[in-house]
Amino acid sequence: MTGGGGGTTIRAAEPADVDALADTAIAAWEEGFRGIVPERVDPRTAWQPARIAERLAAPAADGSAILAAEVDGDVRGLVLYGPSRDRRAAPHEGEIVALYVHPQNWRSGVGRALVEGALEALTAAGHSEAIVWTLAESARNLAFYDSLGFARDGGTQRRPSFGSPLEVRFRISLGGREAIAGL
Repeated sequence: MTGGGGGTTIRAAEPADVDALADTAIAAWEEGFRGIVPERVDPRTAWQPARIAERLAAPAADGSAILAAEVDGDVRGLVLYGPSRDRRAAPHEGEIVALYVHPQNWRSGVGRALVEGALEALTAAGHSEAIVWTLAESARNLAFYDSLGFARDGGTQRRPSFGSPLEVRFRISLGGREAIAGL
C-alpha cells in the first residue's frame, strides 16, 4: 500500500517501528493537543514502547490494527483503526481510533494517506461506515476531517482518561466512496 506522495509509503506497522511510533504519537500529541487536553494527561502513558510492542506482537482480538506512514525511510505517522468502540454501534461501523502525524510532516499528505489506508482496510473488513472522534476545540482536526468528506453526526463525548475535553463524532460512508488520498 502506498500513497501520500513525496516518498510516503503506508504499510502495516511492524515491531521494528515501536520507538518511532511512540516518538511520533508523543510529538503530535504535545503539539496538537496543547491548550486543549490538560497537561496532567501524559501521552507517554498511552504511547509506551512496551505497550505498542505488545500490541504489534500478535493480531488484536478486537480486529484493530495499526498502519505506519514511512516518509523517505522514516516512520512519521500512524493510524489505529478497527471496529467501532461505541457501545451502541452497528456491526457495520468501523472506527479510526487514533491518527498521529509528526508535526514536521503536517500538511504534507501523510495524514490523508493514513486515513485512506485505514478506510480501505475497514472496507475490506466489511464495514460500510466509519467514525472518528476528534477534539471539538481543534480547528485543525475539524477542518481536516471535513476536507476528507467526513460529516459531524451530532455525537459528543468526554473521556476522563483523556482529561475530559469535548470530542465530536464524524462519520463517513464507505460504500461508493472515491479515493481521498489525491484530494
